[in-house]
Amino acid sequence: MTTRTAPSIPQTVERAYWLLGLALFAGMVEAIAHTSTALEGPGADVGSLAGQLIVRVVVYGAVLFVMTRFRSGGAWARNTLAIGLGVFGVASLVMEPIAWVSAGNDPMSAVSGLTLDVAVIATARLTHLVAVIAAVALMFRPDANRYFSRR
Repeated sequence: MTTRTAPSIPQTVERAYWLLGLALFAGMVEAIAHTSTALEGPGADVGSLAGQLIVRVVVYGAVLFVMTRFRSGGAWARNTLAIGLGVFGVASLVMEPIAWVSAGNDPMSAVSGLTLDVAVIATARLTHLVAVIAAVALMFRPDANRYFSRR
């Protein structure tokens, strides 16, 4: 009788996993910062904000589940993360700033009038974006490809 051991997780897959975790954390920080900023304003719609937070919790929970399957070598999980986060997630992170600039706003005015809230949100979003892009790049390195093809 021969026993088969599972192949060890390649460093690139491990790093991609932790970068995705960083992206998830940054997304949560951004969501909390957006919510707290919105609650400070007059006429805050608490019901709408709660609904948005519930949607984010469900999405982040699903991403965390898929991340665990990715780390275990699930090719379907790698593809889901690459498309879901690498395409749609990145698009959702850059659409708002692009729309803001396209509406005629001056990017330098955002920097000159920087508040702590805006700095936290911008830092979280940039961290989220860079972590996702780096993770997706690592997911398709040669050693990661071998790892997923053996599964």
